[in-house]
Amino acid sequence: MLLSRWDPFYDMSKTLEEMDRIFNATNRPLGLRSVPRGTFPAINIYDQGDKTVLFAEIPGVNPDELELTVLEDTVTLKGKRPDEGNVEDRMYRKERVAGEFTRTLTLLDSVNPDKVQAQYTNGVLRVTLEKAEPAKAKKIKIQA
Repeated sequence: MLLSRWDPFYDMSKTLEEMDRIFNATNRPLGLRSVPRGTFPAINIYDQGDKTVLFAEIPGVNPDELELTVLEDTVTLKGKRPDEGNVEDRMYRKERVAGEFTRTLTLLDSVNPDKVQAQYTNGVLRVTLEKAEPAKAKKIKIQA
């Protein structure tokens, strides 16, 4: 007789994946897990009224290897994280992501690209993005 052992965490994981699939099918960013496991770098974004602040955890990356671009309401972070191991090393476990990465995020508001500030301290990148002036209607005098 073949007995299988019930794993409640496997069932929960499958249920969460199915719910994420359903939410993603409607093109709504409402998945129960906001990003897939292993997404690098981990990012938090905060709205502070007249500015948006982004924090990215990027330990082990030289700041000279990072590229940050801002276009209207989109922020893109590119870089390369080195792999500490050698090809000859026998790998027992690998959980740290290595190699090139790109994260593109859409913000709620457009950003003034001339007033973006970025600081990298202790493996954490802090990007302060000042919001752009909203488009304002301008009354035009009609000449006859």
